Amino acid sequence: MNKNVSCTKWFGLSVQCLLVLAEYDGICPSTVLAERLHTKSSFLRKILTHLVKAELVAAKEGRNGGYSLGKRPEDITLSHVYESIKADPYAKGFLDVDGTECFDSSTHRALLNLRDEMEQWLLEGLSRKTLAALLAAETSKQND
Repeated sequence: MNKNVSCTKWFGLSVQCLLVLAEYDGICPSTVLAERLHTKSSFLRKILTHLVKAELVAAKEGRNGGYSLGKRPEDITLSHVYESIKADPYAKGFLDVDGTECFDSSTHRALLNLRDEMEQWLLEGLSRKTLAALLAAETSKQND
């Protein structure tokens, strides 16, 4: 992943991309995805590469190519999405303790353990949410 792009932005766009694909009838060109998500298609294709590699998205090459979901929305958890695009632990943004000069070794180790725990909490929470649940929430919101 590009170090200049935050994991949060990649994750957010990945989830939104999957939601668009879940509701799109047929194979969706990257230009349509980019237009709906208000981002550049070249940037979005970088994200899609990770989602395809994780088999969350299927890609069709060629003139009539594009993208579709690689799995049913019920089978895609947000932790799958997160794991497919992360470079650094998300918790690192909250607790970046790579520099050791400020702490003795036991304090540094305790901070690293805390960061690892935070990452585990995040993954546990994301594993309980599916793409289908997000779609259902959106549908019920529209019906209200």
